[in-house]
Amino acid sequence: MAKRLTLLLLILATGTHAFSQRKHGDFQRFSDRIYFGGSIGLVIGNRITQIDILPQGGIWVLPQWTIGIGGRYTYRRERFNLDPLSTSLEPVTTTIWGYSGFTEILPIPDFNETFGIKLRGGLVIHGEFENLYLDRQFFDITSPKGKGWIWMYMVGGGWRQRIGDRAAVNFLILWDLTDNRYSPYTSNPILRFSITF
Repeated sequence: MAKRLTLLLLILATGTHAFSQRKHGDFQRFSDRIYFGGSIGLVIGNRITQIDILPQGGIWVLPQWTIGIGGRYTYRRERFNLDPLSTSLEPVTTTIWGYSGFTEILPIPDFNETFGIKLRGGLVIHGEFENLYLDRQFFDITSPKGKGWIWMYMVGGGWRQRIGDRAAVNFLILWDLTDNRYSPYTSNPILRFSITF
C-alpha cells in the first residue's frame, strides 16, 4: 500500500507540470476563490463494510488561507457475535450523518513557485470540527444512550498537489483530539484523500 501511494505521488508530482499554468492565488474573478470537491471512501471486509461520502466546499479568503464546510454520509455494516454460545457473526448496520467546518493554511503552496523545485504542490496545515449524528450503542455497547450528536476536533497536515489551474489532490493525516469513544474512525491518526476543483 505504501509503495502504491508513493508511486501515485511521484506520478502526480511529475505529470502535472503541463496542466498547472497559473500561479497559486492568482484569482482573476471572485468565482476563482470558490471550490468544491470531497472524497468517497470504501472498505469491504469479512467483518466491516463501510461506504463514506464526504462532499465539501470552500473559499480562499487569502491566497494561502481557506475556510470551508463539508457534509458526511456513512453506511456501515459490522458483523458481531451476539450470542456468546455461538461462533456465528450476525450483521448489524447503521448510518451516520453529519457536517463539518474546516480551515487550511498553505505555508508553502507551490514548491516550484517558491524554490524552483519541480513539484506543483505544497504543504497544508488543516484544522476541523465535525459534528456527527450516530447510534452511540453501535460503537460502544456499554453506552446507555442511543442515537445522538457527537463532536470531534481534528488537526493535522499533509500535501496538496495541483493537477490544474484550480484542481488539486489533497493527502492529509489528521489526529482526533477528542478521542471520543463513539468515534466511527477505526484509527488515530486518520488518513484522508480528497479532490477539489
